[in-house]
Amino acid sequence: MGIVYLDSSVALRTILDVPERLRLQDWIDASDTNPVSSRLLRTEVIRVLRRDGRPVSDAEPLLSRVGMFDITRETYAVAESIERHVRTLDALHLATALLIGESVTVATHDVAMKAVAEHLGLRTVDPVTSE
Repeated sequence: MGIVYLDSSVALRTILDVPERLRLQDWIDASDTNPVSSRLLRTEVIRVLRRDGRPVSDAEPLLSRVGMFDITRETYAVAESIERHVRTLDALHLATALLIGESVTVATHDVAMKAVAEHLGLRTVDPVTSE
């Protein structure tokens, strides 16, 4: 699949106790998947773990596997230029995916983010519902 940009709607399901957790872990670990995300993903994951009273170390298997891109002024500018409505954090994720500059597939389970990503010309996949 190549470069796969993970958003939190997919990434968190590899950590939280949900039925699809093991399948998604296997999907991310697939040899043809190079998972990347914005540094924002780390913050989102840690905030959810803290909210749930879980150790931050629970995120390590995922976060050690995902290449992280910093959020730059250019990232903010691209996020601000997205005309379709999408939540702020999702706009920052999409801007990061756009700035990667290579063929990237956005992995998301969020319907609105998927629609905006496709409108922006990005390929998408929803591994939560895909078998």
